[in-house]
Amino acid sequence: MSHSNSEPEHRQVLVVGAGPAGSTVAKRLAEEGLDVLVIERRQTVGNPAQCGECIPGWGEMSDAFPLVKEDAWLEDYWDFPSHILGQYLEWMRIFSPSMKEYGFELDCYGAHRLQFDGYLADQAESKGAEIQTGIELRKIQNQTKLNREIYRTNKGSFTADYVIDASGSLAHVARLRGKGDRPKLQLPTIYAQVTGHDSDSFDIFMGSVAPRGYAWIIPKGEIANVGIGVHYNSLEIPLKQRLDSFCEGLGLNIQSYGGGWIPLGGKVKSAVDGNVLAVGDAAGLVMPSNGGGIGQAIVSGKFAADAIISNLENDLPLTNYNKILNKTMAKQLKISRRSKNLFWTFCRNDLTTELAMGILGTNGLRRAVDCRRPLIIL
Repeated sequence: MSHSNSEPEHRQVLVVGAGPAGSTVAKRLAEEGLDVLVIERRQTVGNPAQCGECIPGWGEMSDAFPLVKEDAWLEDYWDFPSHILGQYLEWMRIFSPSMKEYGFELDCYGAHRLQFDGYLADQAESKGAEIQTGIELRKIQNQTKLNREIYRTNKGSFTADYVIDASGSLAHVARLRGKGDRPKLQLPTIYAQVTGHDSDSFDIFMGSVAPRGYAWIIPKGEIANVGIGVHYNSLEIPLKQRLDSFCEGLGLNIQSYGGGWIPLGGKVKSAVDGNVLAVGDAAGLVMPSNGGGIGQAIVSGKFAADAIISNLENDLPLTNYNKILNKTMAKQLKISRRSKNLFWTFCRNDLTTELAMGILGTNGLRRAVDCRRPLIIL
């Protein structure tokens, strides 16, 4: 590998981040014969996880984003082996501050991201993509005269014809380039791996347990992922303290902690800037009303790869990638953001939260989770 003081190593495609989006891009491009390098700052792909670890089934995904149904490659890719999926979750329950329960059917899995992300990375490598871990992107240098950007890491420097920003909600590539759109609104979260749970449903808790945010329990078999995300104006009580109290109240035994940021502002205006395409959380492709982002990350990875292939083979513009994101997902994410904004407006304390949830009812809450307009704002 090249070092920072020598000529950078040139690759056809550089993918920054080996999460679900990055590995999906890498597999799709590598199977078409492209030269792909994925760099991942963590030593082990998928560990530590930075989310609630809920994977939507194909039915759940294609119901929420109907135009995705037409993509045979994605449907085939979604046929994940059962041993990496953890526990099937066919039920979601949302609890109001008084613990009134609103339940509806679901088609999701509580998965271990270590196994899931590792599997997707293995899929990419099996098609010829190269994945290097323990490599952290530290600086991007713009060499205007040579018409290139140098991506400097702790273990060498790279240039590339195409770059994929799969670096998560903080969009490190856009940040270090000093240009391009980045997700603006971020929800701070903390989670724990716990034992002692007896739920077999995806449970969400609203109210003062997580002010203007939510708490969750996602069972994964013997272990569950329990977490809390709160509005950034409600950080006067440390997140860890809130989570510890929540787990203690439910009799759960904490095994380990993790955390991260959830972008809640919806899709960035443009997921393409020059030769850089943002995927997954880096493009803001998270459902603001429920925090789910893994499904959209995978879909965006496939679409970004398609745009690169079309650019190479038919000289079609990379901005087609942004267009297909707008066509397939932007509307639902916008509705989801509106639901979240309404929630923040009306759910300022336990009383107003209880009232708002009662007015919406099970059907309205289900529609909000699904990125469809709650009936009350049709």
